[in-house]
Amino acid sequence: MKKNFSFIIALFLLAFVSSYCFAANPIEEQHHKSRHQQKKEGEEFELSGKLENGIRIIEVKASRYKFEPDPIVVRLGEKVRLIVTSTDVAHGIAIQEFNVKLSVPAGETERIEFIADKQGEFHAYCSVYCGPGHGHMHASFIVK
Repeated sequence: MKKNFSFIIALFLLAFVSSYCFAANPIEEQHHKSRHQQKKEGEEFELSGKLENGIRIIEVKASRYKFEPDPIVVRLGEKVRLIVTSTDVAHGIAIQEFNVKLSVPAGETERIEFIADKQGEFHAYCSVYCGPGHGHMHASFIVK
């Protein structure tokens, strides 16, 4: 009986420690929320990157567990080139509405081009598992 009780206690402790270790970092999650709440309703975000030869070129830094800049802001109809650099581990960036899905190996840079042909705010997210906070690695892609 005592052996079974010890086993149950050990199993409970293992489950508790595992859930703590693999849970998303609440500080990072709060940081992500506060970046989106910096602007008051009705205020406009500045366009991201720079316009060169008719292409909106945006350098995006991907690191645990955020994208910079966030939000990414472009104009409707622009050709967009995302130049994505992973600063720590492998990451990815996906924006489903624009068929964007790019994998970026650790410490490397990859590029993708597409046309921002839909207006609105879209969900960008990390598409490559990058650690326990992966599920909270999001950004906004805004087309105005």
